[in-house]
Amino acid sequence: MNDLIRDLELLGADVDWPATPAFRTQVSVPSVQRTQGTDTTVRRRRLAVAIALAVLLAAARALAATGVIHFGGATIKRVERLPPADPVASMQLGTPIRIPEARALLPGLRLPPRLAHPDAAYQDPRGVSFVYLDAQRRPRAILGVLREGPELLQKLVSISTQIRRVRVDGAPGIYIAGTHVVDFLYGPGRRLSRPTVIWDRDGLLYRLEAKDALALATGS
Repeated sequence: MNDLIRDLELLGADVDWPATPAFRTQVSVPSVQRTQGTDTTVRRRRLAVAIALAVLLAAARALAATGVIHFGGATIKRVERLPPADPVASMQLGTPIRIPEARALLPGLRLPPRLAHPDAAYQDPRGVSFVYLDAQRRPRAILGVLREGPELLQKLVSISTQIRRVRVDGAPGIYIAGTHVVDFLYGPGRRLSRPTVIWDRDGLLYRLEAKDALALATGS
């Protein structure tokens, strides 16, 4: 994937825009007193720069609100309203397998420190899902690891939900802060998803879904 395209697509979602700086233009004039024409030129230049900055800011904000982000085999789209999706029944993780078998299926697998010890594993047509349980033995987090390819999954995200860039153990990623819809294009279909972190490394696309996904993935 072209990192430049990815950065441009994410620009509007993750930029703290500074205040417009004060511009100072030095103009050489033949005498101590500047002419009225020179003053007018300086004002026009300053106005042109201010307009250009405003256009860039508006474009970035528009991209954040209505744009599309491509990340590995995932496509993230902003929508005004989330479509209907099943919160439970469509969560089909695949065939249960032993955790060592799951690791062997994915050469190059690298789990973040807080996700190093999954409690269960499942295999599906494109990869493996690891399940993590809480103290009451209830699912706390699901980490899907997919072999990268075109059109693996699509995420539909409300325009009010925060999306921002993150790093997961040094790898580039995206954090979706709220509930959204995920559509697995190769398999089980569309369902609701909790907050999610997506990152890619060495030909594998990682997708962590959990209430505290960001903390689990990044350790922060």
